[in-house]
Amino acid sequence: MILYTTFLPSRHCGLNLAFEDFFLKSEKDPQALYLFFYENFPALVLGKSLELEQEVWQHKRHPPVYRRISGGGSVLHASGNLNYSLFLSLEAFPGLMNVSLSYEKILAGVAAGLGPRVSRQGYSDLVVLCRGELRKFSGNAQARKRGWIMHHGTLLYSKEAIRRIPYYLRPPPKEPEYRKGRRHAEFMTNVLPGYSRAGLMRGLRHGLARAFNAELRQMPAPVTGGITSFQSEQNFR
Repeated sequence: MILYTTFLPSRHCGLNLAFEDFFLKSEKDPQALYLFFYENFPALVLGKSLELEQEVWQHKRHPPVYRRISGGGSVLHASGNLNYSLFLSLEAFPGLMNVSLSYEKILAGVAAGLGPRVSRQGYSDLVVLCRGELRKFSGNAQARKRGWIMHHGTLLYSKEAIRRIPYYLRPPPKEPEYRKGRRHAEFMTNVLPGYSRAGLMRGLRHGLARAFNAELRQMPAPVTGGITSFQSEQNFR
């Protein structure tokens, strides 16, 4: 088993979301895993079934808003928020047909790569203990098509990215029990002191490679410039 990894060159949110959709539907080697990293210019991204008015402060000037193909909550993409997307075949990993087990295995690999203070909470969050409270630094979601799972998530590593979240995003209509009604600023944190983007990518690569017993291999960044047909459909601005 090989885990191919690369960093996408585009910082356009619509283009990177379109690439994820395109790659999920495309032909791939079922005996390989694919891990992509990217970081976007400011944008708000809604889960596939969320309502814009319930998620975003409409009276404020905000970045472009996009809808992704996976579920989950709304997130702010910006500098200081690293995105990753992992693609794996259900033919190679039939046990992950169970959605709960797939989150458990994948997030356990991510957490192991980031250190012993990181744990999973709720259904798909990664947290770190901060001043006696669990604070979220990563939200995750999945989409499934043609026998493949796309698992993608965000990783906050900059306090500047966190400061913008309450300005644009409303408190979520549904929240995990461990949040305990806390506001965004009291609930979220950057992943760990001293973590850089490069450190996060290195940790994820090695954590997921160990979790899936895979050999790490770099792959050339794909050419994404031609994938533009989804942009106008996904942009709510």
